Formats: sequence, structure tokens, C-alpha cells
Amino acid sequence: MINSHYVPRLILRKFSDKLSLYNVKTGELKENIPVEHAYAIEDYYDSETEKKLNRRIESQFGDLLSNYILKCDKEISLSRKQLYLIKKFLLIAVLRSIHGEAFMQVEKGFYDTLQSKAKREAERQGIPFDEKAFAPPFDEKQIENETTFEYWMRTLNVILDTDGTPQGIMEHPDKTYPAYRWSKIINDAYLGFWDAPNDRDEFVITDIGMTSENEKGWNGITIHNHKKLDYLISLLDKAKDEKEKLEYVRLMHVTASFHENFQMFPISSKRMIVLIAPFFKFRYMNKMAGNSVPSLKYITEISNETLYEPNRNYYKLPQIFGKDFQYHDDDRYIYDVKTLNSSEIRYCNALFLDRIDTYLGFSSLEHAVGSIIKYKKLNDPPYIPRVDYTSLYKIIQNRYLGNLNV
Repeated sequence: MINSHYVPRLILRKFSDKLSLYNVKTGELKENIPVEHAYAIEDYYDSETEKKLNRRIESQFGDLLSNYILKCDKEISLSRKQLYLIKKFLLIAVLRSIHGEAFMQVEKGFYDTLQSKAKREAERQGIPFDEKAFAPPFDEKQIENETTFEYWMRTLNVILDTDGTPQGIMEHPDKTYPAYRWSKIINDAYLGFWDAPNDRDEFVITDIGMTSENEKGWNGITIHNHKKLDYLISLLDKAKDEKEKLEYVRLMHVTASFHENFQMFPISSKRMIVLIAPFFKFRYMNKMAGNSVPSLKYITEISNETLYEPNRNYYKLPQIFGKDFQYHDDDRYIYDVKTLNSSEIRYCNALFLDRIDTYLGFSSLEHAVGSIIKYKKLNDPPYIPRVDYTSLYKIIQNRYLGNLNV
């Protein structure tokens, strides 16, 4: 038997030596849980994948995290290799903590589903259907009698065997659709590093390991994420230059893939890595050029412009306008570390509370109280919470807030 951590210990240790874990299914809060016993289950992965996770991503990322990323105060400067390493870790983080096999079954059939939906929409609008435009990017290798679990393990191993980029995955003989698709999503996005604002509020962590924000206006039931696309469509309708049209079409495709506003990955109790949708970089550059752009308040609950500022790039080789970038190992990617205010971190944590399977974790309940209460307020009628924290509200009421109306 192998004790597998579906949330890496290297991350859990950055929260605390011992964690508090709340089980949303039983309503039980356990405190002072050693990291070794948190977010772990026997034989969650097969033995080969368990070894590869440590050897081919966790040890390298853990070294970068401990010796550099968490030691930086105002600015983080990454080499191209380090940037690939971080995005590979995030790619694994998205796919490693899946509970149940249904998700991978959906991923396996993603392109068939996409083709079917596109065909129905074309028929509805009475326009020709371009089958090639919606075809899978490659013919996936078929392995006889492969189970969904084995397909999941194959997906993780393809990523672990490569640098995690779409190009690297495409060259792997056992490549899978989810490995390639999610690599495209993550590598198209840009990074942000967001910090907790004070000693009172800290980031929480769940058994999913990450969360995301959909466009403002989500009612807890239906997710549309159409506002960013609507803006790009309006620009395409007005564009006259062919190159400009092609760029808008490219952005529309990327935005349809990374449909959320941002994805968040806590790397300690005080810092998280944020993957920000490419749309926001385009929006920022368009705004700097003096063009009209949709307001952040229209799209997101976090409308702090500074949080979406893109990183600064320093390229070793000269770049020629209109040509493909010339990359070099000595290129640098510079990120200003941004600090959230109390309202922003509590909202971010509420998003974590909303996307969970079984366990919510934090360094101590004291540092999570504000976020837990925030989640309750965000889900007051008419909104419908995904997760019932009634038992945890009662614990907070008895311990901290005698007058809290739960």
C-alpha cells in the first residue's frame, strides 16, 4: 500500500506543520492534523505515477518554491525554464486531484462533444458546418481494455514525461486529449502572484487544490461566461484589416477555452499563484492604447486593475514586429507580487469553499473565520450555495461570534 497525497505535501507544509480539516459531508472539524495524514489516501495513483510525481515535478518545483518563490517580497523574476516548470506543476495540479473517474470520461470525449455542439449550432443558424475546424488535434492512441483509471494515469504520465507544453505533449506517443487540451489552456494564460493582506486572513486549501472565478452575474446554477466573448465579437464585427480579424478570432478561440476569469492555486497560507485569462492581458493593452474596454466591475467581483497587470518580459534576442518571437533560455519574465485587501482574499477563499469534494483545510480556524462568514453572506437568498457549512457556522458561532445569526 502506498500513502498517496492528492494535494502535495510540499504545499501543505507551507500552510502549517499541522492543519485543521473540516469534512463537508459529515460536518466534523478536526484540528492539529499532521501534514502526513492530510489529503492522503492509500493507492490513489499507481506506484509508477506516484514515483514520477516526486521525481519529475514535485522535487524540482518544491526547490524553486522554498528557495526562491516564497522568499521573494516585491518581485519574482523567472527564467523560461522556471516558467515552464511552474505551469507544468499547475497542469498536474488541475488533473491530479480528480475525485472519481467521471471527469476523465468527459475529457476523453471532449472533442466529440464539441463537434456535436458546433454542428447543432450551425444547423440552428442555417450556416455550413466546417468539420475540420472542430476536429481533434490528433488521433489519440487506443489501448485495448484501458480503464478510465488507467487513462487518467496515462494522462498524468504523458505530462510528467514532457515539459508540459502543448508542443512537448504533442510529440509523446501516448498523448491524450486532456493532457494536450489543459496544457493549451494553462500555457495560454499568464501568471499572477497574489498575497494575503495581513496576519488575520490566510488562504484556505481544499481537496480540489484550486478554484476559479466565472464572470460576474453567475447565479450559482448556470454559468455563461459570455461577456468577454461578446466584446471580442463586437471588435471582430467592426474590424476591416484581415490580420486584425485573424487576431480577434484567435483571441475568441483562446477565450472560449479559458472561459473563466482566473484560476487560483494556493502555494502557502500567505501566497497563491493565479492563472489569469489571456483576455485580461488583451484588455489591459487595449486600455493602455486608449481604446474602449469593458469595465472590470462588469466582468469580475475583483475589480482591482493592478491585479491584472501583465508581467514584464526581457528577451535576449531581438524581436521583429509581425514575426514569431525568438525565445532564448536567458529570457526573463518579471512579476510584481500583488497584495489583496481583506475583502478580496475573503472572496477568493469563498470561491475555494464553493469548489470542494470533502475537505476544507486551513492553518487554524481563527485565520479562516472571515472567509467562511463571507461565503455565507455571498450565498444568502436568492443565491444557492453549492456546499452546506451549517455545522461549521455553528462552531464559529459558539467559539468566536456569540451574536452571529446562522
